[in-house]
Amino acid sequence: MAKKDEKGWWYKKNGDLVHPERVKVEDKLKDEMIDKILEKAGVVTEAIKVFKEEAYDEVDAYFLLLLDKYGIEPKKGAKGNYTLENFSGTAKVQVSTADNILFDEKLQVAKQKIDEYLHEITQDSNPDIQILITKAFEVDKKGEVNPRKILALRSYDITHKKWLEAMVIIAESIEVVSTKSYIRFYTRNNTTESYQQVSLDIAGV
Repeated sequence: MAKKDEKGWWYKKNGDLVHPERVKVEDKLKDEMIDKILEKAGVVTEAIKVFKEEAYDEVDAYFLLLLDKYGIEPKKGAKGNYTLENFSGTAKVQVSTADNILFDEKLQVAKQKIDEYLHEITQDSNPDIQILITKAFEVDKKGEVNPRKILALRSYDITHKKWLEAMVIIAESIEVVSTKSYIRFYTRNNTTESYQQVSLDIAGV
């Protein structure tokens, strides 16, 4: 609903006040329409939130049954990545957990160690690899590096001593600041087809 003052005058985008009688009919109709749509959107959002919580509760309850069956004591806050598939292989629920990570000051130490490595092997190294390594340490507008690019460095098949030392320092610089769990749903008509995700994103429907 458009903002109004205590007298019922309407606020414009620039902060000016307009008497309600001077607000165009089409603008009033547009405001009413937007209010109705957003009210319904709020209901849908709440329904999705409730469904998500119920889905997690049911999956957790199933795993508690499995743990009890095998005599395993459940661990508080235990993370998991797993897929539950139905008997016919035509539906599945996938739960995944992702860590939100940052790097402390040791990342700059690792960068210097990598620079030393690159300086030593400049003559023999692939220039493309050098570019990839350099780009991994580029920062965004917030002054932060991309964790995926940094962690991808550890997949390079490089055995040089200084490189390996840098990878150890990178591992020590990782700080997990939060953990988020995701639950996704998939269906298919038969096992010869690929799974299709059940979209709960309004943009993907």
